[in-house]
Parts: sequence; structure tokens; C-alpha cells
Amino acid sequence: MEQPGRGQVVTFYSFQGGTGRSMALANVALILAMNGKRVLIVDWDLEAPGLHRFLEPFLDADYVVRQSGVIDLLREYEDEVVHGAESIAEKIRRVAAVERHTIGVSWAFPGTGRLSLLTAGRQNSSYSPALGERDWDRFFEDLHGVDFLEALRDDMRASYEYTLIDSRAGLSDVVDICTQHLPDVLVDCYSLSNQAIDGAVRTAYAVARYARRGEPTRRIRILPVAMRVDHTVPSRADSGRRVAELAFSGLPHGVLDTEQIRYPASVEIPYRAEYAFEETLAVFGDAPGDPESLLASYERLTEVITDGEVRSCPPLNSDERLRVLRRCARTPR
Repeated sequence: MEQPGRGQVVTFYSFQGGTGRSMALANVALILAMNGKRVLIVDWDLEAPGLHRFLEPFLDADYVVRQSGVIDLLREYEDEVVHGAESIAEKIRRVAAVERHTIGVSWAFPGTGRLSLLTAGRQNSSYSPALGERDWDRFFEDLHGVDFLEALRDDMRASYEYTLIDSRAGLSDVVDICTQHLPDVLVDCYSLSNQAIDGAVRTAYAVARYARRGEPTRRIRILPVAMRVDHTVPSRADSGRRVAELAFSGLPHGVLDTEQIRYPASVEIPYRAEYAFEETLAVFGDAPGDPESLLASYERLTEVITDGEVRSCPPLNSDERLRVLRRCARTPR
């Protein structure tokens, strides 16, 4: 168990793109912040950044693309290690302070609740070269990369109650950082295709192996979550569910057999066509109280992630919800 008062780092990962991973993360983040939690979301999908799109009604878009982020933080650390005069420990501790790079989301969250964003990095002409020149072997072997990532994780835990990381899809060194080095919880998102299930299972067991041989006191809780489940052909959906349940047998760890049987259905995220066209959040798009809504599915996922601490999104004023929806709507030029 984590120490009392320490935050948790939660990575949202999918083997394939198009699962609705980023949308799920953004909804869970808002549900947490609207319950008074201090939340950071991190866009670590460096090849296709865009997490901020879900929060555009509450952000200055021009400022977002100019703000430093993950790439800038990594580049700063590498420069400091090579050229700085301080000890390695001092450099790591100073550069790993993430709040210097975050953007606050403009919303009146209750109590101490807040939502901050760490972007992928400045979206300028140097972004692609900075991404392409990353030498991850050198980062880990010569530049104390593991120590830096541990310090980064510790800083996120100390500053925020929940840090939600949007990982890139597929298999890569960047994926390993997001799924193995940083998280306390891995939300392993998958659609019901064979390829998506196989890739998600492969990653889940790679993470489980890493956790067993890594820090003795650290455990990574793995939560498989079926995404964008289309209910229009029930027999095909049921077949996919059975394949996934067998493939993920034994996950999540540490729950009773009866809970493990109920778990997949409790966190399943349905496909809703009305959300396929714009970056609209179910927190604003769905009225509260409908157990079949997309919002209700994100609330159930939030409950599982937080071990029951946060179970629902506080009801929003109808006029307020509609005002946000109008700001989200795409206007033809």
C-alpha cells in the first residue's frame, strides 16, 4: 500500500489507437477534480499530442501550444546532466519539479480541487526534431534516466492526489516509461478485436513481470478496460467479451473471485455515436442519473481507480452544462 497522503500516478494505455483512451482519461480527470481532488493530466502521446483538445473550452489554445511540456522537460534534464555543475542528485530533484511546466484549467472546482495540464511540449518548429533525436538507450544507461523518472513520479505524487498519464499506443521505449516506470495503476484499454486484446494482454503481463522484479515495495495495479463496446450486435460483443475475459484471467490482482467475475462489465465503456465527431466530454454531454450513459460508465471506472473513494460526478446546473456544450460544438466556417 502507498503511504498515507501520497498521490497516485495512473497511466491510460491502449495497444491500438482509436479506443477512446484520451477521452476516458479527460472525463475521469474532471470527475476527480469536481470532487475536490488535486489532479494533473499529462500528454505523453508525444507522436500525436492532443489531450488538451478535450479541455479547449477552459484553456487559452494559443497559450497551450506555446507552453513547455514533456519534451522540454526531458531536454532540459539532458542538457543539465551534460553541462550543469551541480551533483546528479541535485539536478534530478530540481528538474523533476513538474509544476513549472503545467497549465491550470479554468473552472471553479470545489474545495482544494484543481485540474492542471502538462502538455507534450511546445508545438513549434523544433518539436519534431526534438522528438526525433531522443536516444532512449543513452537516457537510461548514461544519463541516470531511471533515477530521473522515479524523481518525476515522486514529485507528481507529492503535488497531486491523482496524476493521469495519456500514453502513446503500441510498443516502444516511451510506452515502457508510461506503463512500467511511472504508474501505480495501469488502465489497460482495449477494443474487442483480436489484435487489440492480444496487444493489451501482452502489455499487461510485461508490466506485471516488470513490477515483480522492480522495486520490492512497489506494485502496479493493472485494470483491463474494454472500450467503445458496440451493443448493436449483442452476439458479437458477447463473443469478444468471452475472449477478453479468458485472456485477462487473473486480472485485476487482489480481488475476490466473485468480484473478478463482475469486474469486466462494471468498467466497460460503451460506444456512443454522438461522441464520435467532436471532443465533447460526457461530464457535460450526459445528464446525471442515467445508468446506461457514457458518463455513468466513466463514473464506475473512476470508482474502481480510486478504490471507491470517488463514485460519481457532482450534478451540474443544466444551464451551465448547455453553455459548455455550445462552446464544444464545431461551427462550420
